[in-house]
Amino acid sequence: MRPAADGLRRGLESFIGRRAQSAVSIVSLSPLPGGTMRHAWAFELDVASGPLAGLHRLIYLEDRGGAPLRSRLSREAEFQVLSVMHGSGVRVPRPYWRIQPGEAADVGPGLIVERVEGETLARRLLQDAAFESVRPRLLEQMGEELARIHAVPTDALECLARPSRGKTPADAQLAEFELALREMGEPHPALELALRWLRGRSPQSERVVVVHGDYRLGNFVVDSEGGLRAVLDWELSHLGDPGEDLGWACMRFWRCVDRPGAPGLGPKERFFDAYAAVNGKRMDPDLALYWEVFGNLRWAIVTLRQAHRHLSGDERSLELASIGRHCAEVEWELLRLLRRL
Repeated sequence: MRPAADGLRRGLESFIGRRAQSAVSIVSLSPLPGGTMRHAWAFELDVASGPLAGLHRLIYLEDRGGAPLRSRLSREAEFQVLSVMHGSGVRVPRPYWRIQPGEAADVGPGLIVERVEGETLARRLLQDAAFESVRPRLLEQMGEELARIHAVPTDALECLARPSRGKTPADAQLAEFELALREMGEPHPALELALRWLRGRSPQSERVVVVHGDYRLGNFVVDSEGGLRAVLDWELSHLGDPGEDLGWACMRFWRCVDRPGAPGLGPKERFFDAYAAVNGKRMDPDLALYWEVFGNLRWAIVTLRQAHRHLSGDERSLELASIGRHCAEVEWELLRLLRRL
């Protein structure tokens, strides 16, 4: 085990031992790939006594900083969202503990959650033969689970800000997108066009729900037999229009394969029908296209901000730089969508 990892292991054991009020030992600790906003470490924890006695498979999510959107949740708020969702029967990893800055030696602020076994990589889910039998059902599971998320009472989550009176749920985010473009100080005519188009058509929402904020392939744990097991990455959740999640999930960028549909799994209508079958709320096709344009603009802003983290020297990272190159792809997709509307 590397010295840094050894210090992390000792720090986690000390922190968890205090919280569990038991002797604990970490049997294994290894970094997980991916994650532009957090480092992830998988570990097995042996708790000697008390209510948590036994072996637990866990993940430590360490904050990296540099949020791609100002609306990113604090770790306290995300922990509350996860707790409410888990208690409401939504398929999420069980949250165990949150770690505050300076609370544990050699351990940065973050969350400790259950490790749910399965596959997360979109390309494997869309291409590997092991998932061929669950692919037809996965799109419907995505719609059904999203409906359950949107059914969770917003009153249970006081940590999430309500949309301002007299504003649509899209308005505040569109203002953030415009500010981000101004701060970056470089011309992006396609993004300016999309922003203007969205502002002129900002819909009044029939209902305000808990929006996941990043509901897509890549943020699901899927097994090869039962399909969808858990929804991950809740740090961008907020209160808003349900169409935001529906449109985001349908974006071309998430497909990874040259296959139409949402997101390369089948017709969007199947996704919308599965959503409506659970909560009775059918997605209007015109609104779905609005939120797909909205999602593409939002993703373009994220790619630019992640690249800026690298280019500014705040965090030198080939991964962040490579995310920035995707902005041109998203600009092209925005022009394609706007040409249809």
